[in-house]
Amino acid sequence: MGMRSFLIVLGSAVAIAPLGSAALGGCGGTIKVPGAGGGGETGGAGGGETVGTGGDGPLDAAPDYVDPGCPDAGAPETMFLCDPYHQGNGDCPAGDGCYIFSEPPQTICDPAVYGARCVPAGSGQQGTPCNRGNACGAGFTCVVSGSGNQCVQLCALSGDMACPPGLVCEPIDVMGFGGCL
Repeated sequence: MGMRSFLIVLGSAVAIAPLGSAALGGCGGTIKVPGAGGGGETGGAGGGETVGTGGDGPLDAAPDYVDPGCPDAGAPETMFLCDPYHQGNGDCPAGDGCYIFSEPPQTICDPAVYGARCVPAGSGQQGTPCNRGNACGAGFTCVVSGSGNQCVQLCALSGDMACPPGLVCEPIDVMGFGGCL
């Protein structure tokens, strides 16, 4: 499993630190946020505020962070084994639907993979709650919404594939695809 990072925003200072490390606290040294309230490390006028520990001075990442040396990120990889906009065109076996997916990188330097593949079709339609035990029907995908996880109809972000009346095609987390919300 690759190292992931998180963003820490303190006043006007920003720090990026790998998950699993102690980004603020317990690592030795001091992180100071300029103008964050007081002088010196304990308060007063003008010197910053001590907010955590690190190396010998102001830091923007945990001292144990090691740059993985990844090359510049290229385009995400795609793997389309079927056409999710044209269900039933013979791409998938009977009883399967063509579902879009997004897979995170396998290692920190790998690209994400986006695509579509055949899997057994569920029965969920627009607005039906969905999870691993209750899958969406072919032509729908499960999204996280303000109303919980629910099935939404796939739609093309451009072109003539429209949503049912009252719904709008919005981008979802699989690059290039939309869902009727």
